[in-house]
Amino acid sequence: MKKVLLIAFALLMGIAETQAMNPFGKKAAIREIILVKFKKGVTPAQMKELNTLIKDIKSNTKTVDKVEWGKRIDFTGASKEYDQCLMLKFKNDNNLEIFQSNPVRLRLMGKLIPLTDKILKFTYKTE
Repeated sequence: MKKVLLIAFALLMGIAETQAMNPFGKKAAIREIILVKFKKGVTPAQMKELNTLIKDIKSNTKTVDKVEWGKRIDFTGASKEYDQCLMLKFKNDNNLEIFQSNPVRLRLMGKLIPLTDKILKFTYKTE
């Protein structure tokens, strides 16, 4: 009986420890954030083309879980260094690695880079 209680207690502690490490049951993921500062004179047609390519990322790639693309909102007037942000979410390192050579990504980067003054890319794993 003591062994059964001890085993049950050990299992319960293992579940509690796992829950403490990941309290909301979320699995770790890889995220990539790309901040962009556009050159002056980028045309609406060029922006429309970028928007279309970004939409194509989610619909034409199986390795990307989530895509977000948005303009900077700055209520304080202090952050004018970047104009827009692209956020990509991947399930794991392997999916990110596969995505690096994806033709849709390569087309997007080929169009995006010439239109920018600077780009900041930050890739991280959620905990």
